Amino acid sequence: MNSFKEKMKSFNYKSFMPVLFCIILVILFTSMNPRFFSIANFSTLLRQSSILLIISLGMNFVILAGSIDLSLGQSVSIAGVASALMIDRFGYGVLLVGLVVGMLVGLTNGCIFVFGKMPSFLTTLATASIISGLTLIISSGSPIPLRVDWFTRIANHSSIPHIPNIFLWAIGLYAVCVFIQFKTKFGRQLFAVGGGEHVAALSGVNVRMIKILAFTTAGTIGGIAGVLLASRLGAAHSNMGEPFLMLAVATVVIGGTTLTGGVGGVHRNLLGVIVIAMLSNGMDVVGIHPHIQVLISGIVIILAVIFSMDRSKIKVFK
Repeated sequence: MNSFKEKMKSFNYKSFMPVLFCIILVILFTSMNPRFFSIANFSTLLRQSSILLIISLGMNFVILAGSIDLSLGQSVSIAGVASALMIDRFGYGVLLVGLVVGMLVGLTNGCIFVFGKMPSFLTTLATASIISGLTLIISSGSPIPLRVDWFTRIANHSSIPHIPNIFLWAIGLYAVCVFIQFKTKFGRQLFAVGGGEHVAALSGVNVRMIKILAFTTAGTIGGIAGVLLASRLGAAHSNMGEPFLMLAVATVVIGGTTLTGGVGGVHRNLLGVIVIAMLSNGMDVVGIHPHIQVLISGIVIILAVIFSMDRSKIKVFK
């Protein structure tokens, strides 16, 4: 009996709150429109959530290290635009163009942050503005249409019935990121730096290098997201990644990774993505006005963060 009481005391209900939110949303939206709980809408939900999942993976690495990357949305945009501009010249090699562009952006962020000793918030806020300007210049401020069939099929075709290829890309990257965080030296040291960089440094961790790698990883993943988003939309433009930035941060926090770093992990992002994507998709299905959707989304995200964040693991709120 005592053992049962001890287990109940140690039971962390916070970790199950995102699951509860998902169940509530399914019941609510299905009761309002049965089409929400259908195979066709399930396929749509997978397609809509895939890019957010990928971008949130990159954001998780930076947040887990105790920092923030406000330029990640612009990394997505410039990678997508660069890929669109070079697709005729590089062909299939354009898939690497976006990845390299994103990696360079992330590496630049990391080096400025570490060696310039600037707060990550200010560093990436500044680089976001710079990248936005560069993207506008190289795209001439206009959308770049993509009429290359093989490229658009990367994201929009379904190799498996009802499961779009872009979701397969997202899940594949998700698995790779989980492996990196929990099965590699870099991943373990990432948790250590986020939990307390001074203690990590005393333990022999190269704190500077881990921070740079965290930003570089985020940028690289953002670059991949840019290519896939351009493929999905059939075009690329200068602010295509911007709407995903704050949603990615919310996804990470709802999933259970703390903004102070060191607690959580990329494996929990999936729950946060499902909550946000299901909310957006459900409001579309039941026909809620777009302006009201923005209002409701903000309220629900606040509630989801409040009820899902485990404050017992956070010493300081910043």
